[in-house]
Amino acid sequence: METLQDVFIRNLKFYRKQKSMRQLDLAFAINKSANYINDIENSKYFPSPEAIEKMAEVLEIEPMHLFDRTDPHDSAKNAPLVVTPELTQTLFDQLKTDIHAVLRKDIQTILGE
Repeated sequence: METLQDVFIRNLKFYRKQKSMRQLDLAFAINKSANYINDIENSKYFPSPEAIEKMAEVLEIEPMHLFDRTDPHDSAKNAPLVVTPELTQTLFDQLKTDIHAVLRKDIQTILGE
């Protein structure tokens, strides 16, 4: 069974990479030394509650997500789709293009072209 520290490290790495952050980027974002995140991810020490809160804030997650024993890869796959106006428009445009292509092909088939 994974220790709580192992769970924390796995989740920290996952969410940091989700944000395309290097260890150095995260360390500087929470006002820590250059090797701070590297030392945590290599089990040299465990961060304070205050540091955990700052990391979660920078990673835009709730602190509890860093301690979730479920694989974050699984929860990311099952995350609800956020439908924005831009996504709606993109999907509509693609659907319209696809429908036109199918209708054009069907009409050509019917007319024997």
